[in-house]
Amino acid sequence: MKPSPLWYRMRGLLIFLVILLSFYLAYGLSIALHQSTLPTAWQLAGGDSLELFRWIFAIGALFPIAAFLMRSWGAAYLRAATVWASDASAARLIIAGPFRYLRNPLYFGNLLTLPWIALFIPPLGIPILVVATTLFLAALAKYESELLKERFTAEYDRYALQVPALFPRFIPIASDRLAPTADWREGLRSELLMLSFALLAIAFAIAPNIIHEHWIWAIPLLAYLAQRLLAGPPARAADAEKPKN
Repeated sequence: MKPSPLWYRMRGLLIFLVILLSFYLAYGLSIALHQSTLPTAWQLAGGDSLELFRWIFAIGALFPIAAFLMRSWGAAYLRAATVWASDASAARLIIAGPFRYLRNPLYFGNLLTLPWIALFIPPLGIPILVVATTLFLAALAKYESELLKERFTAEYDRYALQVPALFPRFIPIASDRLAPTADWREGLRSELLMLSFALLAIAFAIAPNIIHEHWIWAIPLLAYLAQRLLAGPPARAADAEKPKN
C-alpha cells in the first residue's frame, strides 16, 4: 500500500494547530468586535463565583472523560501501533465494540473534547473551533473510508450503509464473528494523552486555582511523550499490512 499523504501523516499536529488557530481567531475577533476576551468559563461564572466556576468545570470534565473512554474503547480493538501509525492501514475491517455504532470512534472521541476546550476560549471562537475541527476530522475519516472501500469493496459498502462515519447510531449492528477481541491494555497505552486531559479536567473542577499554575500544562506533554514511547515507533502502512505470526 502506498504511503499516506503528508497531511494525513501529520494529523496529530494539524489537529493541534486547528485548535490553536481557533484560540487566536477567537481573541482577534473578540478584540475587533469589541467583545470580552475572557474565556467562556470565566464569562459564564461571572468572574467572582468560585462555586459556579467549579460547577462549570465539573460539567465540562464529563466530556474529556467520555472522550477518553470512547477513544480507548476503539483503540482496544485497533491496537496502539495502528492508532499511531504514520500511514492509514486497511489490513482489516473491524465490526465490533464501538465500530458497531460508528465507523470512526476515535475521531468521535476527539469531537467529545470540544465542549471542554471551548471553556478556555472566548465565545466567538467556539463556532470556529467546532467547524474547523469537525471538517478536518471528516477529511481524515473520508480518506480512511476510501482505503477501506478499495480493499473490502462490497463488504465495506454494506457496512458504511448501516453505520455512520462520525456520529453514532443508537442501536448497534451485529458484530463480525471474526473480529478481534478488545485488548484494554492496548486501549490505555494508546490514550495516555486523552487520559491526562480527563484527569486535568477533574483537577480543575476540584481546585480551579491550579489552572493558573504553568507547570500543570506540562502534564499533557509528558503524557504524549509516554504514549508515543509505549506505542513504539510509528508504523508505516506497508508494515501494518504484513501478517503477524
